[in-house]
Amino acid sequence: MLAAGLVLVMVVSGSPLDPREPGEHSVVYRVDTVISAPQERIYGLITDFSGYSRWNPWVTKAVGGTSPGDEVKVDVILGSVTMAAKHTVLNGVPGQRFCWKDAGWNAWFVYGQRCRTLTSQADGTVLVSNELLIDGVLSGGANHFMGKAMRDGMQAENAALKRAAESS
Repeated sequence: MLAAGLVLVMVVSGSPLDPREPGEHSVVYRVDTVISAPQERIYGLITDFSGYSRWNPWVTKAVGGTSPGDEVKVDVILGSVTMAAKHTVLNGVPGQRFCWKDAGWNAWFVYGQRCRTLTSQADGTVLVSNELLIDGVLSGGANHFMGKAMRDGMQAENAALKRAAESS
């Protein structure tokens, strides 16, 4: 019990919108691609959801906002199945890093987060790192059942992003 006039203050570090770091049960997939295009163009393609259907073979439709906390609904192709998924945009660095986390029913069982990080290289190219973090006690099962489809989708997306950015 607190004495009259005292206030209990809890300090919470970080925000629920900060991207998660890998932990004990995490599975991380990462695809790196070097793109010869301006970083602003690449970031613009990643955040222009209405344009996904023109270039992205993995996430074929996306609707939503790009600010932290915004909801993004997507159609994602996993192998031979197209799934509707819901995401929440996480904190990032505009022009350099765009992240979202799963916000659908599956998020109750397995945490999923995807970040695309753009790093300027000395030769004028941009290194695009597409990283998918799966976390939680069921992450091994998600890896077993969906891992290949997720890795294949990330590879296809990065290759298509390179073609789209370099041809613009």
